[in-house]
Amino acid sequence: MRRHLSVLAALTLAGSLAASAFAVPASAAPAAAPVSVSHAIAAPQSPLKTTVLYNKYVRRGGSYTYTIKAKNTGEWATDLAGLYAFLPKGASKYRVVKKSRFTWCDFEGRELLCVFDTLKPGAGTTIKIKVWLKRATKGNLYGEFGTFSVDVPGGVDATDPEEIEKLDLAQDIKYIRVKTKVLR
Repeated sequence: MRRHLSVLAALTLAGSLAASAFAVPASAAPAAAPVSVSHAIAAPQSPLKTTVLYNKYVRRGGSYTYTIKAKNTGEWATDLAGLYAFLPKGASKYRVVKKSRFTWCDFEGRELLCVFDTLKPGAGTTIKIKVWLKRATKGNLYGEFGTFSVDVPGGVDATDPEEIEKLDLAQDIKYIRVKTKVLR
C-alpha cells in the first residue's frame, strides 16, 4: 500500500511542478540555459545503520572475528536487505559463526553475501565472521563491509534471482573499511 501512495504523491508533485513551469506569461522571453540531466537514486525508505566491531591487532597464523550489526533506522520494514563483504587476503579459512536463523549467507572466494529476513523499524541483526590466517601472512589486513536495503517495486518477485539482478544493488551499498595489523 505504501508504494501506491508514494507513487501517487510523486506524480501529484510532478504534475503541479510541470503546471507551474508552463504558467509563464507570454511576454516573458525564455532564457537560454544549459540543461543537465541527472538521475537521482531515491534513498531507501528503510535505511540500515551499520556497525563493525573488529580486532585491531592479530598474531601471525592466529584467528580473529568481525562482528557486523545492522539496524533498520527507517520508518518501514525492509523489503530486501543484506550484507556484502570483501574479506582480507592472506586467510586460510573464513566462516560465519553466528547469524540469525532466517539469514542466508554464501561465500565465493573472499566475497560474502548475506541476505537478511525482513527487519522491522528499530530492529537489527548481528553476523559474526571468523577469519583464520596463514602463517606467512604479514602486514595489514583490510576488510570491507557494506549493507544494502532496497525497496522492491510492486510486481517484482523478490525470490527470483534474475529479477533481483535487475535491481542494481551495487549503487545502494555503503561500505565501511576496517584495518587489522598482523603482529610477529
